[in-house]
Amino acid sequence: MLNNKIKVGFSCHADSFSAGKEAALEAIGKHDGVPKVLFVFGAMRFNHRELLAGITSVAGDVPMVGGTTAGEISTNGFSTGSVVIMAFSNDELDFITGIGHDMSIDEAACSMEMANDILNNIEFDPDASLLVFPNGMGGDGLKVLDGLQSVLGKDFEITGGYLGDDERFESTYQYYNGSVFKDAIVGVMMVKKKGFKTGIGVRSGFTSIGNSFICTASDGNVVKEFEHSNALELYKDFLGEERSSRLPAVCLEYPFGIIDRNPSDNTQSLFQLRCGLSVDHKHGTISLAASIPEGSEVTLTTASRGDIINGAREAAEQAKKSLAGATPLAIIMFSCVGRKLVLGRRIQEEVDAVRECIGMDVPLIGFYTYGEIGPIDKDTKELSSVKFHNETVVLWVLGKG
Repeated sequence: MLNNKIKVGFSCHADSFSAGKEAALEAIGKHDGVPKVLFVFGAMRFNHRELLAGITSVAGDVPMVGGTTAGEISTNGFSTGSVVIMAFSNDELDFITGIGHDMSIDEAACSMEMANDILNNIEFDPDASLLVFPNGMGGDGLKVLDGLQSVLGKDFEITGGYLGDDERFESTYQYYNGSVFKDAIVGVMMVKKKGFKTGIGVRSGFTSIGNSFICTASDGNVVKEFEHSNALELYKDFLGEERSSRLPAVCLEYPFGIIDRNPSDNTQSLFQLRCGLSVDHKHGTISLAASIPEGSEVTLTTASRGDIINGAREAAEQAKKSLAGATPLAIIMFSCVGRKLVLGRRIQEEVDAVRECIGMDVPLIGFYTYGEIGPIDKDTKELSSVKFHNETVVLWVLGKG
């Protein structure tokens, strides 16, 4: 069976080497053939060199991408303090890995280096699919996408998640071909053959709570003005006195939504969410995980726990629809740490919603992120370019017709 060529391993062993080895044995030990690539996502608690040494003691020099998280996701469900691995050994798929360095110095140059590292080892295929894992504390997420698209083009399929550090918000680690890196972007390009398809779902569950307004001044990922007024004061006016007293933490509950209007359907507004990370009361500015470009139409959004879980279900339905009848073989899930914090004890329900829609027996891996990457709608030309998101679920689903 095709599913037997994609396996998931899991471990929460206290010892780092043993955890890596145990998860690798589960993912690789049952394989039909040598894996072509490993996706590895691990908690910050590990000694990361020892963790990867445990994995390579089983996997040898199998190419590897991944890194640290704000919570792990696998077929077992949500977990913390664990390592999860997905191994692909399909003969009909090719995987090429790449890395870019010094992301915090120049995000675009770093992502361009990673993309070119991949293209140096494979002929460009416009139908391939790229998954990327940037340093989650490395700067403006939009600049990462600008670099990737300058090399690959605006229409190239890109998904991924910004790596985390268990909500410490200090620094993250990237895993690449058995070694540990800091301040890097790692990625893997998958070339599909013989009827394989990819489905992508991108939804949040957040909805607008008021009228839209225009960003009139911003500098990188720092917003200065909305409607030619002090950005922070306007945000406070929307929030009210009680909620404003909880800044910046309340930003997780009330992110900004950059409106993407489908030109063929003016009744539907879709959002690229932007979550505030910090505020400057003296200068009246808000720092975000990625920039809101000047001239963008913006609205304030919110969601209940039920809405957030339903957003995951909608993302799964969207991904399944875009497979166009192909049988799902694997799911890689990226969900924002903000969703995790708002969901609290109900976090497992988000993972369950995805599995119930796409298939309980479909291998699943993923992590809670510091930002998500994916198109608003892969199947609508005007919305198919990759975007940066917060507070969103992005699903990458491999299928075969």
